[in-house]
Amino acid sequence: MLRDDEADVLAVWKFDRWSRQGLGAVAALVETLDAVPRARFIALSDGLSSDQPAWRIIASVLAEVARMEADNTAARVRSSIALRRQTADRYTGGATVPYGYRSAAAPDGVGRVLVLHPGEAAVVREIADRLLNNESQSSIARDLTERGIPTSRSARRRADYSDRPDDSLDAGEWRTHTIRDLMRSDTLLGRQRHRGDLIRDEHGLPRAVWPPVLDLPTVERLRAHIEPKPRANGPARRRAARLLSGLAYCEQCGGKLYVTTSGGRAVYKCATPTESKRCTTSVTVDAERLEAFVANEYLETVGSAPEIREVETVSAPETAAQLAEVESALREASAALLDDDADDNAIVSRVALLRTRRAELRAVPSTVTRSIQRTGRTIAEAWAASDTLEEKRAALALAFDHVAILPAGPTSRRALNEERVLIRWREEWDGLDAAV
Repeated sequence: MLRDDEADVLAVWKFDRWSRQGLGAVAALVETLDAVPRARFIALSDGLSSDQPAWRIIASVLAEVARMEADNTAARVRSSIALRRQTADRYTGGATVPYGYRSAAAPDGVGRVLVLHPGEAAVVREIADRLLNNESQSSIARDLTERGIPTSRSARRRADYSDRPDDSLDAGEWRTHTIRDLMRSDTLLGRQRHRGDLIRDEHGLPRAVWPPVLDLPTVERLRAHIEPKPRANGPARRRAARLLSGLAYCEQCGGKLYVTTSGGRAVYKCATPTESKRCTTSVTVDAERLEAFVANEYLETVGSAPEIREVETVSAPETAAQLAEVESALREASAALLDDDADDNAIVSRVALLRTRRAELRAVPSTVTRSIQRTGRTIAEAWAASDTLEEKRAALALAFDHVAILPAGPTSRRALNEERVLIRWREEWDGLDAAV
């Protein structure tokens, strides 16, 4: 508005309420004020006005202080999330609470935890029993839909979790992939992931953070039952995934959008038939335009934030390195026993020596310190440097719970109206957004 001569003064309560992007933001402001000499900038609480002597120097210092505080806040947010997940057993959340659970206040009053939802847990156990009794996934899905059992992303379930139940709202449609994804979920065992890895105990085994819905033997039997069997003439062919595969959903029915072609172009399309009355209009959107829009929204929102990683420091690094070598040697020795011409006695003797050495190394006192450090580049720079589609999709999955697509108007189903796209950010990104 200053540039277009629509305003005379840009006034803010405090400088860091205007920008925390450092000297680059100051340079843009100075350029504007130089181009419009009568315009002014005022930061009230800082007592700063652009008509003061040396105001540029003061603004530059304030800008860098604000940027440093933004970096520190982002690091604290990440560190807090890691602490709550790995040590304090807290639920840091997402837009959708895992099926079978409710989010509740922690007993000590700090943060949130997951507790079993009796009704949904009963549905999960019913599905498990029916699958193990060789009932088909499609048959179970049809039955659950006909009974009006809400799916995890349905409007009725969201209303119920907001303590405003409304049976008139859409309960969603169960599909075979909905059941398959649910039975593959580690959450059913009470497990939680951090940065893609399961949280483990001191022995390296996955730790149950929440009360499990199903026991481990049942889950293992289920997964063996539902996993596709390998083809006799080789592995099944899979269609190449796109950036939003597994992240794009239909807002009407809650189902995943699948990639297909229309008019020679790739599109994301809802597979729910309109005859089911779950989708009144087939949701279809141009794949390239949707991906470009979502990536742009992601980078505009958090692209300037620093990329942060968790660094482990071992108090006895030499011991840790030696222990890693011993573990590797033990794995190699175990594999060597399978060779037809293996010298069993020699390998067994070697394993015994390695175990003795491992016990000695493990007895050496050591501690592991974890710290949050900046990589020296921004999230946008990390995105640009990503070599694979999987890396970029993983980055989006950390930030988004999912991307919901609304139906288009009657004249253009594939066109991308930005109002059709609803990006559901994960809960932990709210604090980071505010910081940057």
